[in-house]
Amino acid sequence: MPRNGNISGRLRAGGLLICAAAGAQTIASPAFASGQSEAPTVQIEEVVVTARRREERLQDTPVAVTALAGEALESRGVDSVDQIAKFAPSIRFDGAAALSGGNYNATVFIRGVGQNDFAIFSDPGVGVYVDGVYYARSIGGTLDAFDVSRIEVLRGPQGTLFGKNTIGGAVIITTDQPKDEFGGKIEGVTGSYDRLDVKAHVDIPLSEKVSARLSAARLTRDGYGKRLLAGDDLGDRNATAARAQLRWEASDAVTVNLSADYTRAREHSAPQKLLVIGAVPGFAVGPFMGNFNTYIAPGLGITAPNGAKSLNTSFLTDSPFTTYGTGPNINDLDLWGGSATVDWDLGAVSFKSISAVRGLKATFARDGDNTPFTFRETFNHDVQAQYSQEFQLSGQSFGDRLTWVTGAYVFRERGTDSGYAKLALGLAPGASPPPYSPSAAVYTKVTSTTYALFAQGSLTLTDRLSATVGARYNRDEKDYVLDHRRIRDGVVIAQVAPSGSWNSFTPKVGLEFKATPDILLYGSIGKGFKSGGYNARPLNDASEVTEYQPETLLTYEAGAKTAWLDRRLILNVAGYFSDYQDIQVTVNQTPRNFVANAAAGEVKGVEVELQAKPTANWSFNFGGGYMDAKYTEVGSGLAAGQVLPITLATHFVKAPKWTLNGGVEYGRELAGGGRLTARVDWTHYSTVYNDVANDPDLTQSAYDLFGARLAYASPDRMWQAALFGSNLSDERYMVSGNASSGFGLKEASFGRPREWGLSLSRKF
Repeated sequence: MPRNGNISGRLRAGGLLICAAAGAQTIASPAFASGQSEAPTVQIEEVVVTARRREERLQDTPVAVTALAGEALESRGVDSVDQIAKFAPSIRFDGAAALSGGNYNATVFIRGVGQNDFAIFSDPGVGVYVDGVYYARSIGGTLDAFDVSRIEVLRGPQGTLFGKNTIGGAVIITTDQPKDEFGGKIEGVTGSYDRLDVKAHVDIPLSEKVSARLSAARLTRDGYGKRLLAGDDLGDRNATAARAQLRWEASDAVTVNLSADYTRAREHSAPQKLLVIGAVPGFAVGPFMGNFNTYIAPGLGITAPNGAKSLNTSFLTDSPFTTYGTGPNINDLDLWGGSATVDWDLGAVSFKSISAVRGLKATFARDGDNTPFTFRETFNHDVQAQYSQEFQLSGQSFGDRLTWVTGAYVFRERGTDSGYAKLALGLAPGASPPPYSPSAAVYTKVTSTTYALFAQGSLTLTDRLSATVGARYNRDEKDYVLDHRRIRDGVVIAQVAPSGSWNSFTPKVGLEFKATPDILLYGSIGKGFKSGGYNARPLNDASEVTEYQPETLLTYEAGAKTAWLDRRLILNVAGYFSDYQDIQVTVNQTPRNFVANAAAGEVKGVEVELQAKPTANWSFNFGGGYMDAKYTEVGSGLAAGQVLPITLATHFVKAPKWTLNGGVEYGRELAGGGRLTARVDWTHYSTVYNDVANDPDLTQSAYDLFGARLAYASPDRMWQAALFGSNLSDERYMVSGNASSGFGLKEASFGRPREWGLSLSRKF
């Protein structure tokens, strides 16, 4: 391993380039390493992961995990973190969270467990970690994957070793670290929608013991959505990101890594599509609000824009990427942070400290009615800051039979949301609307503190059998301040400051059996936890600021990690059963939005991942997940006025029964010494329910995505050019949606259409 600890390295032996980047499929050559002249052995390269807080071979890790790194990420075109979902089973990672209008507001679900709400007071159900630092907010969660060394997707609860709210799983991102030799890379990308991206990094050795790495990216692209009346676009890219890292080898035993990053985006809202006007036939107007026709039609002399359609369809368009909206169109983000990681080898044990601060400022809005009228608009301005400190002790004991890690974790966060909503509220049927003005103004502050102690150890019982035992104790504390008002009629909805605390104990036990050097069999039982909170979207009065309790997930898992044919074939299988209790059901049905522990459920499934390298030129991969998620209890835990739009027959949100992916790669050395590599990838999702109520207009039927890439590398591998395409079949598919029965409207955001790109990179 190189001195700087990076698991990526390059070796040259007898003129053959051997890539040691984790996740890359390469040619390993023991014969060349020993100076013999036999032909190199074709093998799948070893993959190193940190799923158990230490570096170890993927095939030795008794955890269901997908890992892609180095060339594997590049060849699949992963330029933002959400795209990893196309290459891993049982995961949905979507941007443009419902009701937000933000391109970067992530919704992540693993094995049917996650969070579909972007709000500052809603905790994610899948933890995202960058270089060991937890990212607490889904806002800004769709990160640009520039200068990334490795991405790991851990499936199932990770409540033993990782921080708060990893009940569904974890996405672990490891950036490239400073090298001790001068060098770097610059890349330019052009393509559809006037795309122009520039990415670069440089390693600078400052002394024998100090190295620095600077990396930056400038990303621009026109939007793929169009507002027909306003004339502007939606879903564009206009972001700048930078990262600076410093590595100091203070002594033979102490290494210090410092990192600082900043991202600035100034973009338009995520593309929104009006699906339905007057959503329910014969819609009856309630006493509190009117639907679209009741509010807009009287006395306004509406004429359909094309003169041909009725009022109910006059603002609907044939394309999912066009809208008649003229309201707010903003999607700004400032995201920054810094961390210091200290590794200290004390001989018998190792000590690690991870200190980090992070913050964000985000402004995003949407025209929720997608018409020229001010009927439903939302605007959010969120500010968040967090601090975390983690200490770890790890080592081996009892003659190296026990490998263990233990530690303590503290996390503190403060976030505020200031915004308004323009809603057509308080009108009697047939009444003329008053002057348009913000009908609701909101201010919400949440302060969250977490304390945790954790420990896990693996004890070798025999030469082949080992046992793992771990536990984590967590205490979460939250304090809220709410000041919500209806501006139009001068009513104070709520001025309250509730607070709560919740404790959890999340154990894990497992057995691992090494049947052969290439076959690992394992079984485990683990528990996950997501803390409780308070509903911070009251509609009428403070009584609606109700408390909801933590949710828990107990998962039984068994799996096998196997290698065959001298590592030309790798086959990993995992089966699981999860008992999901006190599910925090998130109901987003404007205007009444709330969370309640109103259900329990079961999730069971099987996951398969296969890699094959029959020859030095050909590589194949396949991943598949089958998931059966169902409610076993519905309707408990509801407060007064809360109506749950689900039954025992309702499907889980963002939990497709099938998630499949496959890829074929062919590489060939050319006569002049260059290398040509061609790759094709396929991803399949079965039916996806985008809202908790399984609204048929928001349900995405099964669909497939295809991508391809053709790359040429120069003989010295310093230059590379690549032509690539994504969504080659130009599939139209929803990534989020919202139904507002009270307004008679339904809206959705759609994924990107077919695109092409051309990249050119140069190493130095």
